[in-house]
Amino acid sequence: MLRVDAICSGYSEIQVLTDLSLRVERGEIVAIVGANGAGKSTLLRTIMGALPARSGSVTFLGEPLTGVSPHRIAAGGLRLVPEGRRVFASLSVEENLRAGAYLLSRAAAASAIERVFALFPNLAERRTQLASTLSGGQQQMLALGRALAAEPKMLMLDEPSLGLAPKIVEEIFQKLEDLRSAENGILLVEQNARKALALADRAYVLENGRVVLEGAAADLFRNESVVNAYLGGEA
Repeated sequence: MLRVDAICSGYSEIQVLTDLSLRVERGEIVAIVGANGAGKSTLLRTIMGALPARSGSVTFLGEPLTGVSPHRIAAGGLRLVPEGRRVFASLSVEENLRAGAYLLSRAAAASAIERVFALFPNLAERRTQLASTLSGGQQQMLALGRALAAEPKMLMLDEPSLGLAPKIVEEIFQKLEDLRSAENGILLVEQNARKALALADRAYVLENGRVVLEGAAADLFRNESVVNAYLGGEA
């Protein structure tokens, strides 16, 4: 579904990503793990068009994304759930979901929103509640639900467990497992390497803006260098 080939990207005079390549196939959950500053969020911003690539290419469903605006990329079926949730605080839960579904017809949007409520019953109970009054975990579910309301072909998630209690992290990752589909794909950037590798089919390890390891997530879970660097020395 998604191919990133030899991407270089960064900010002003600072290069963050160097010759970075990866792929996500249909039906896969692919994890990106690495230390803070490794370039994980920069990668997602570059794929999404928020940060221009200096060289290399990105294609989604065979169509080039390099140089395409973020709103056109989103309209093409690729959606990003950003780090820090970033829900529309002054809007209700349902209004946030409507914002996510804005490209759909009224009937299709209504159906998509009801599917989100079926996936997240806690949101359904709070459909008229302002997003600003939700807990951190509920806001993360709302951010994910807002992306799902667009009926995307592929989701990218940036640190969905950040700042959440362990019980809520378990629930979020279970929802991601529930979203596994033969037709769609998920690209997951996650600081909790143990959870990410347990969920993913394949994974990439980033260091200093480069891919240093890649392979089946189960194999990386047992890799000695990954265990020592990201799993606390215990697989």
